[in-house]
Amino acid sequence: MNNVSVIEHPLIDHYLTRLRDKKAPTAEFKVSLDRLSYLIAAICYSELKSEKHHVSTPLKKTSGTTVRQPVVLVPILRAGLGLTRGFIDLYPEIIVSHIGLYRDEESLKPIKYYFKFPAIRDKKNARVFIIDPMIATGGSIIFTLEYILNMGFKNISVVSLLLAPEGIKAIEERFSVKEKRNFHIYTCSIDEKLNQKGYIVPGLGDAGDRLFGTL
Repeated sequence: MNNVSVIEHPLIDHYLTRLRDKKAPTAEFKVSLDRLSYLIAAICYSELKSEKHHVSTPLKKTSGTTVRQPVVLVPILRAGLGLTRGFIDLYPEIIVSHIGLYRDEESLKPIKYYFKFPAIRDKKNARVFIIDPMIATGGSIIFTLEYILNMGFKNISVVSLLLAPEGIKAIEERFSVKEKRNFHIYTCSIDEKLNQKGYIVPGLGDAGDRLFGTL
């Protein structure tokens, strides 16, 4: 897909390697995920629109820029919560929404149990970031993208740590060329494949379980 970008940065590779290590305790997993969230957010926020803004320094008046567009963060519960800190700390004005999905272990399809989204009037100008650390079959992201696109939003970014080739294929097949122009996917790695249980290989295991210590 032309709208998939693999983020390259030495520190992203460094912390992603720590997350992959099965020996990493929950505390180290959380810290590494937090630090990754800042690095990823800084890159994703380069998309934000800014406008000129005049201020007075202690010495004279000058001009700079400020971000004015509405920005919404949509973590897919629960693992998506682990990548929100950097996005919120770097831009506190961001509005945080939530969508709750879980994967049926037999069909591997997403099932929605929660969805809250703010009332945004300026849908054309708004920027939406969907957070899902692991895009495996693509089901959860496809489900969420359908929701957000059907609401009328035109500027959407999907943010992940790992992306499986099967997920890319599923997303490619689901959306038309016109729809794909409305969203872009950022990931830290495109991994090898999915195993028979639908887990990304080599992956890092279940991100939610490792984050919340529910192995």
